[in-house]
Amino acid sequence: MSLHQFLVILRTRWKFIVTTVVIGTFATVAIVLSQAPSYSSTGRIFFSPPANSGTDVFSTYLVTQRVASYSDLATDPALMQKVIERAGLKESRGELASRISSSVVTNTQIVQITATAETPEKAQRIADAEVQELISLVTDLERPSGDGEPAIVARSTGAPTYSTVPVGPGAGLNIAVGIMLSILAGIVGAVLRDQLDTTVKRREEVEHLSGAAIMATLPLDPVVRWAEKRTVDPSSPLMEAFRVLRTNLQFADLDSDRQMVLVTSALPSEGKTLTAVNLALSLVQSGRSTLLIDADLRNPNVAKSLGLENAVGMLSTLIGRVDLAGAIQSHSSGLQVLGTGPLPPNPAEVLDTDAVRDLFDAVRGKYDSIIIDAPPVLPVADTGALVRHVDGVLLLARFGQTRRDMLRLAAERIQAIGGRLYGTVINGTPRSAMGAYGYGYGYGYGYGTDAIVPKVGGAEQGARRATTATTSNTAGGARRRQDTSR
Repeated sequence: MSLHQFLVILRTRWKFIVTTVVIGTFATVAIVLSQAPSYSSTGRIFFSPPANSGTDVFSTYLVTQRVASYSDLATDPALMQKVIERAGLKESRGELASRISSSVVTNTQIVQITATAETPEKAQRIADAEVQELISLVTDLERPSGDGEPAIVARSTGAPTYSTVPVGPGAGLNIAVGIMLSILAGIVGAVLRDQLDTTVKRREEVEHLSGAAIMATLPLDPVVRWAEKRTVDPSSPLMEAFRVLRTNLQFADLDSDRQMVLVTSALPSEGKTLTAVNLALSLVQSGRSTLLIDADLRNPNVAKSLGLENAVGMLSTLIGRVDLAGAIQSHSSGLQVLGTGPLPPNPAEVLDTDAVRDLFDAVRGKYDSIIIDAPPVLPVADTGALVRHVDGVLLLARFGQTRRDMLRLAAERIQAIGGRLYGTVINGTPRSAMGAYGYGYGYGYGYGTDAIVPKVGGAEQGARRATTATTSNTAGGARRRQDTSR
């Protein structure tokens, strides 16, 4: 994983990271505040040879060796039981052992015993009992078998310390550590979620899976998301994205003055109707005569999105109930709309007829642009019957919803039936992820300003960035500057 990919993950999953940090911080504070303060008391035991042994080197060496051994025995279970009885405690031997620490003071023959408890008095009582019992243990173990003197003598250096200043918990330090661990957990969790996520989120993977250029990236618009209609505010960043799509679509086929474009997706609910409707409206705004056809005979939404009736439409024309002119409705924007009309029981068979071909041939010469809202590619065979009639296909993928394998299969199916894939459109991209694509929707919206323009000869040949320098040398470039200034 490159640094750029890591930063993209942080941008796109910042909500997860922030949520993890907030939860971790609250949990840390709750745990720290719920812990009772603890106090400590320290006692010391001095080990030495007997008084009448003089300064014998061997005796001194023996004491030094034994001191470390007795320090280890300070938490021996048998000794803990005696301390519990002496101090009148209710803890188990394991619990008491966790409250007592023992160490040898460096370069000395002194063992330091430290005990912690909920009160200063209890801590001192435990430390005193530990010191006395350890001295008794040394006396028992070092008692000679005969009348000789013990090799080592242990004495207390004084009463254990008493302090009313708590030694724990260190609230500030513990909270800081908890916050740092929460941040680390959030980042690690975000990276793991991204690695385990099989949905499309990056430009390079969309282009690789589909084998086609990205024509536009549509930002997530909560207003449109929850609105019943799918028309977009003309001044919104989302509508500017459709203008970019309109411009790039014109560059996809420079040799043709008229275009018939099919808009589809791998699976339902990925935004194909939203894209088809607003792309058509954008084309009307550019001065092109445009017809929008709803060819989704299973789940039609175009007429509803534009506030029109769907009782009469394409099927009405196919069965001869009304003529084509009577089935086409005019929207207030100037867009011409051909709905589905009544829904047939066999959509795939209806679309795979000469009557549909004749209908498309009839409208092709009357409009500059024809946008067809088609069913999704993978669940049904309807789209396959439509692809051969159009100039090119736009394939929708929804950010964080369309799975990589589904996008790849959809692109392969379009190409397998002889369709020309103009490019892909990524829908529902959150603003936090926009920087990952390096381009955007015009000026003044906080996004990038340059658009992705497919190379002449088809979207499958790749994409390049369109700049003012390159577009100024072509007739299409003049039209592009006019479009983006609207």
